[in-house]
Amino acid sequence: MSTVNRKVAARPVVRISRYALRFLIAALFLFAAVAKLLDPAAFAQQIANYQLTPWPVTAGLAVLLPVLELCVGICLLLGRWESGALVWTAILLAIFSGALVAAIARGLSIDCGCFGRSVENIGTIWPLIRNLALLVVTGFLWFSRDRQ
Repeated sequence: MSTVNRKVAARPVVRISRYALRFLIAALFLFAAVAKLLDPAAFAQQIANYQLTPWPVTAGLAVLLPVLELCVGICLLLGRWESGALVWTAILLAIFSGALVAAIARGLSIDCGCFGRSVENIGTIWPLIRNLALLVVTGFLWFSRDRQ
């Protein structure tokens, strides 16, 4: 680990911030995963509303994405395989953001599907802003991690 990274990671404020932000992202991913796993058919329909994939792919994604979110959330919560979990967090957030941008560009008025049916339809702009903010947080967690 470089001297700069050691100094940043050693600061108590950074350490506490990292734990809090990692817990926040873990909680969001775990909540989203459980909500989608409870009703995969509804989540499949929410994915289909984006009109980006054929139905067989949509059905597969309705099962795969929540399981992946669950794994990422658990890893972040426990602090295990943090680097890998952060990479997957960034990949998922980028994919979700891309789908939201595609929906906005095509004028689709759909529920983002971010938390299954557990959260009322808030459109596509606010989830995009939230995802971009979470990408910034993920970047902070990535660059401030302890690289031993």
